[in-house]
Amino acid sequence: MVDPCATGLEKRTFDFFRTRTAPCISGYFPDPVWDRYVLQTSQHEPTIRYAVNALGALHEERLLRKTVNETCGDAPAISNGFPVLQYSKALHGLQSLLHAKTIPMDLVLMAVLLMVHFESLRESFVPALVHVEHAIRLLHSSTTFDARKVDPNLVRSIMRLDVQGSLYLGMRIPGLPFYTAATDNIFPTSFHDLVQARDLINVWTCRLFHFMRAEADEHKFKDVGGVPLEKLAKSHELTQTFVDLDALLWDFMHKPTLKLTVLEQLGLGMLRTRVKINKILAATCLYSEATMYDAFLPDFEDVLSICSYILASDAADRRLLTVSLDEGLLQPLFTVATHCRESRIRHSALVQLRKLASSEGSPRGIWHVEAMVRTAEVCIRFEEACCERANPSCSDIPEWSRVHSSGFDGWDVQPPKRQRVFAHMRLRPNGMDGEWADVSEAIEWSVSSHSMLGGAERQLLMEHDQLGQRNSYRHRQTVSARDGWALGPQTQIFNVAVRKKNCGCSNYDLDDLQKSCVQ
Repeated sequence: MVDPCATGLEKRTFDFFRTRTAPCISGYFPDPVWDRYVLQTSQHEPTIRYAVNALGALHEERLLRKTVNETCGDAPAISNGFPVLQYSKALHGLQSLLHAKTIPMDLVLMAVLLMVHFESLRESFVPALVHVEHAIRLLHSSTTFDARKVDPNLVRSIMRLDVQGSLYLGMRIPGLPFYTAATDNIFPTSFHDLVQARDLINVWTCRLFHFMRAEADEHKFKDVGGVPLEKLAKSHELTQTFVDLDALLWDFMHKPTLKLTVLEQLGLGMLRTRVKINKILAATCLYSEATMYDAFLPDFEDVLSICSYILASDAADRRLLTVSLDEGLLQPLFTVATHCRESRIRHSALVQLRKLASSEGSPRGIWHVEAMVRTAEVCIRFEEACCERANPSCSDIPEWSRVHSSGFDGWDVQPPKRQRVFAHMRLRPNGMDGEWADVSEAIEWSVSSHSMLGGAERQLLMEHDQLGQRNSYRHRQTVSARDGWALGPQTQIFNVAVRKKNCGCSNYDLDDLQKSCVQ
């Protein structure tokens, strides 16, 4: 039921959020947070209502902008500050909630989830991660509320965003190990539904990335060799866990009485790709040799097949929103393209990646999708440049010419200025006994105005671009050798931006976010 005091615009925006935005965010699985909690709470809590209006209006503008661009329709330039103004009101409301004598954590977490999706949709990822980091710090605190009374569905939603941050920022440690350590410790013998499978896989994904970032990366990129036995045992334990999870998903998929909707079938495929990629990461996280990945060609091919099926079956307009926070396609395909050295498999993965960045999958100009596609292209071209065969296999690419890790910067830059990023690659050209060498390649493109969300004034401008406009890329390559580089300098930028010292409950200062939102 819509608030009877709401304006016509607010009523329409809420209806759009309920019918279009919330289903996109919940994705392939039933989720009480988006199916019920947010919708019900927005009727009596102004902060949640403002955040719902902001996200729904921004999503609708993106869809309208995409439709105009695809149909070559002439649309006048429109300056609509409604989403930004609603977001600013939501930030004020969140500040009031945080200043209360007893912090209503369920409301705070709901507001944070909405704001993270708003910032991600306009590709302002540092503010999005600021929200996530502060929510995690609030969950760590026990002075102003009882953490045991927080709805676990909300915590799981924050945990999924927490894992997203560690996926894209190579040195970021997940912030919820205290929660995952006490959750889902009993390993089931079978899955009774996909929600149970998703929750268990997310918990173990968080545990895996905490181990990788906090312990394993030290041996993989810095102090190579000399791995303690207990860390080897942990790596083997995690690998076996994901092997077992893969088997449980396989058994669940072949239940004689199983009946899944189309979305649930795609969700099952997404979980299978995540488990297979996690198994590869767990098995290789302590070793700096890139040839370790050659043993997982069947898994890479399975991941490619599943992702291709999902891309061919899923509705493209859903990815307009969900591509902002990876739904389980972008990262697996990028991993296959950059870590699998079998030419047929990696080039097929690159083709699927381009679909995510194309007008059929999502609006051209989503910079981090374009940047990931171009980074994968750079890695493949770099590794295959010295091969005599047109379609090299794993054995044709020696260890000394392989890219061990890759990444790109620009996460902290405002969207209109992201017309140039640096793709970073790390390799050992002198063999395993030599030093690390870093290769940086500048990638430049002109971004169409309809994709520029943000800027100094943070206004949302709808401008018509001619259909068929293409990004023009120019490459420049530089080579340097630096010690201690790991998965891109964007991580250090992020750490400076969001990991502030002494940031407790009372320090969730939203003034900077408000100033950056509306002048």
